[in-house]
Amino acid sequence: MRFFLLTLLGLTLVGRPAFAADGDLGVTVLGTGHAVFGDQVWPYQLLRLQEPGKAATYAQWFPPRQPGVSPTMMLTRPYDGISWTGEAVDAKWAARGNGIHPDDSEPHYHAGSSSIAYALAPPDSIAAEAFYYLFHDFGVLAVFGRFYAGGDIQNDRDDMHAGMRFLAQAPGVDRSRIGIHGGSWGGFEALYAAVDAPAESRPRVGVALFPLSDFAREVDYLFNVLPSRVTDPTRLGQYATFFEPYLRRVFATTGGPPGGPGTDYGRWTREHLASTLSVPFLVLHEDWDTLVPVEQTQTLAALAGPRVTPLYFQHWDPVDWNSRDLSHGPLVSTYWSVVETVSLGHLLTDLGRPTQFLIVPFTEVTLATWLWDVRVLQWIGSDVRAVAPLLRELMDPRVFLFEPSTGKVVGGADWVTAVVNALWGTQYTAAQLRDVLAVGLPP
Repeated sequence: MRFFLLTLLGLTLVGRPAFAADGDLGVTVLGTGHAVFGDQVWPYQLLRLQEPGKAATYAQWFPPRQPGVSPTMMLTRPYDGISWTGEAVDAKWAARGNGIHPDDSEPHYHAGSSSIAYALAPPDSIAAEAFYYLFHDFGVLAVFGRFYAGGDIQNDRDDMHAGMRFLAQAPGVDRSRIGIHGGSWGGFEALYAAVDAPAESRPRVGVALFPLSDFAREVDYLFNVLPSRVTDPTRLGQYATFFEPYLRRVFATTGGPPGGPGTDYGRWTREHLASTLSVPFLVLHEDWDTLVPVEQTQTLAALAGPRVTPLYFQHWDPVDWNSRDLSHGPLVSTYWSVVETVSLGHLLTDLGRPTQFLIVPFTEVTLATWLWDVRVLQWIGSDVRAVAPLLRELMDPRVFLFEPSTGKVVGGADWVTAVVNALWGTQYTAAQLRDVLAVGLPP
């Protein structure tokens, strides 16, 4: 009955303001629905967020189900295709279907422009992406950047700002427990959203995966650094084709390459981020990333200090840049379940309620294999300082590790203690290991 009433209420709100606007932010519910997982139901609303003088922003909102106020996550979704906005551009791309299509919705499209990938993301798929937050009764706001719709990097930044403005007024949100998460282009959106967030909804914690943080240096990387690393003309052509749509969006905001007449990168550099970022971020990055070089995170972390905690996925052998494909790196692909485990562990332990059980997914063999790599990296002197506090979070008394493929559930403290003792040759109790990890990894 509760969910029937929520759905009925949502239907009466379609096309009308969801609730009183905060200042000049207009909020309109364009549709409602519910996602079902097992025997649980999560109602959602499809929103248009409108700030004066800016293009409309679109978001999917899962209100918290608990009475009172609840922790809330904002997810940046730069590439997801949505078909429910009523805008012609979304209808055009949805009709094209999943695949590679001409990037012809501006900015500055021309006959030689590269094509881009498109994938429609129905509302239920967003629920699946948000499952572990919903499972813990968080509110979740997915904000769509709609890369395929054209725009520029300022428009992306505006979209994320509108999302943060929404969380500043949305009912049921514990505004002291807001988190933000995004990867790659969505990592840029997460970092800059945190910088621009209103004081009322400034995130408490963020996670950014291999984010583009400095646009001036990224352009320099493409024009100057890559040609010094990659000598294969075919591979250089692949880079040029891939990045052409991104450069058009960057130049549409900044005016052109850095140093050119009338260009302005003042709000798009690591210096800008480091001087304005007050939200603590965990940033994950691989040293063989060919799309966003790891130097972006290294230099941002050096400037931002304790506000940016970098976790590096590192190789111990040299790289042949001519043979590397265009990706965020082979290790983040191999260890993707580890990326999810440490990211969710970090966010859930910080934002979760003090007495609730926290279920963190893991793949046992993969996580143990990664920790063996960490042990080797520690032995050869690589920077693995971020690992100890992340393991300590997985030892939080509230945390249970869950392996979806087998259904195995184990206390986080028990599992971490057993694996560290096996790999480091120690004999710690869980309590002893938590004390050790407060300082660093075992020697």
